[in-house]
Amino acid sequence: MKFENEIICGSCIDVMMTMIARNKKRRPFFGLLNSEESQRKAKEHLKSLGYDFDKQPKLVWPEGAVAAWNDHFYGQWQFRFMSDVQREKKEEMEQNLMWKRDSDKTEIRALYVWVFWCPGISGFFFKGLWTYIRGIGREYHGGGIKGNLDGHLLDEVMELFPLVDRPLFPDWRYYDRWQKQFIKKYPAKTKWCGKPQGKSAVWAEVKGTWVNKIIARAEWPQSKK
Repeated sequence: MKFENEIICGSCIDVMMTMIARNKKRRPFFGLLNSEESQRKAKEHLKSLGYDFDKQPKLVWPEGAVAAWNDHFYGQWQFRFMSDVQREKKEEMEQNLMWKRDSDKTEIRALYVWVFWCPGISGFFFKGLWTYIRGIGREYHGGGIKGNLDGHLLDEVMELFPLVDRPLFPDWRYYDRWQKQFIKKYPAKTKWCGKPQGKSAVWAEVKGTWVNKIIARAEWPQSKK
């Protein structure tokens, strides 16, 4: 697993994923196979498990590539180019400038409530119904972060959409019933992960990327014919 003029900057033996940085002058921060001895031991271990190095696709660097990876031992090499790095840096700079410009500005924005079913990771983690506040321009808001809506914002949304009777001591069953009713009452045209999803527009007070409060229900913009 030694490549001339390259440094292996990460390898996960469990899934046979390898990442290589094309920069011999810079040692990676999370180097797992940086020394020749560790590379030799890893190679011997993989051979003992039955992996055939002759069948691993040959790594041929295209012009401008700065990193390469494969998803599994026999997978085709994929590449990251300098143009990708430059584009991502430019996008990050633009996002930072936009955040600095808008971080102190409070405005009323049209967002929408999104209730959807998540099948979960490995069939367990994060499985269930989720409620998000999402911007029509695809940005996420959930009290300022991408994530499930909770706290006073969720209470304000549920007050605008009174779909089930609120018990004296609300619990997860109450929120679960409300989410199911929301999907039935405000179904989206398409499904999410093969399940029905619900969407409805609202007006919200937003400061930068932080949602201060949900103000009122809104109407979806009508497309021009």
